[in-house]
Amino acid sequence: MIITVTLNPAVDRTMHVPKFCAGRVNRATAARVDAGGKGINVSKALKELGCESVACGLIAGRYGRMIKEQLTASGIKYDFVEVPGETRLNIKIISDDGTHTDINEPGFAVSEADFDRLIERVEKNARRDAIVVLSGSVPPNLALSAYERLCGTIAARPGVRLIVDADGVHLRAALASHPVYIKPNVSELASVLGYEPATIPQIVEGARKMIELGAQNVAVSMGGDGAVVVSDSRALLVKPPKVPVVGPVGAGDVMVAAIAQAVEDNNDFESLARYSAAAGTASVTIEGTRMASRRTVLQIFEKTEAVEL
Repeated sequence: MIITVTLNPAVDRTMHVPKFCAGRVNRATAARVDAGGKGINVSKALKELGCESVACGLIAGRYGRMIKEQLTASGIKYDFVEVPGETRLNIKIISDDGTHTDINEPGFAVSEADFDRLIERVEKNARRDAIVVLSGSVPPNLALSAYERLCGTIAARPGVRLIVDADGVHLRAALASHPVYIKPNVSELASVLGYEPATIPQIVEGARKMIELGAQNVAVSMGGDGAVVVSDSRALLVKPPKVPVVGPVGAGDVMVAAIAQAVEDNNDFESLARYSAAAGTASVTIEGTRMASRRTVLQIFEKTEAVEL
């Protein structure tokens, strides 16, 4: 079983504004609303990939109820801890020239007692051999020590494998729990390294530093340039085919979902690298935070190359 954990969920409102201009009245020609937050996006992607999951995390208010209604309609199981406040609303603006503008709210505060309830909920769902995906930002008042405790609790469960998609101090903190995979983009990798790697060899070197700090494997997403996937003994440059980019939002979440599915299926290192990169690539062909079908992912997978570094 795959468990996703979203500490700071969101409702994503995507609007098409043909000639968006700051400081002026803009009129949208179309809009859609989706359940969001990185872990929730992973659960949605897993559903499209033909894999079941349970979405856990913190949720609040009427937007929280909206997320649960959408997950129910999609046939996705969930087990959230409800807390006071309101789930954040994120605005995503897409203009005709392909420019994407995001306006993300900070999210609700969470009490220590409610966070303890979340840890108990995750423990209940993370039975032996489960895969737990911890993704995204955290509530604005959550102490780093609480995040570290969550990671440590997950990693201590018998047979449970942790996958982390985080940034900055939270990514660095998760490394001590030896996640089976981390999935930073280049900017997130730089947030731990203290410098931005500019070449493929530097990205490989940075990924190996993450392994020295505790990660078992590292998948670095590079947008249209593919991905670099590194273990303690191998490094691959993964190159999917070029596709038309319609909606890049959520591509990293789809890549994480594919990694989780491949880990659950015990796929070999190269197949996991190619499949996850193909999944992320397929997702950019779909607008908003909707997910590409498994059929599309497999079509792109067949054309995805992996070069040993």
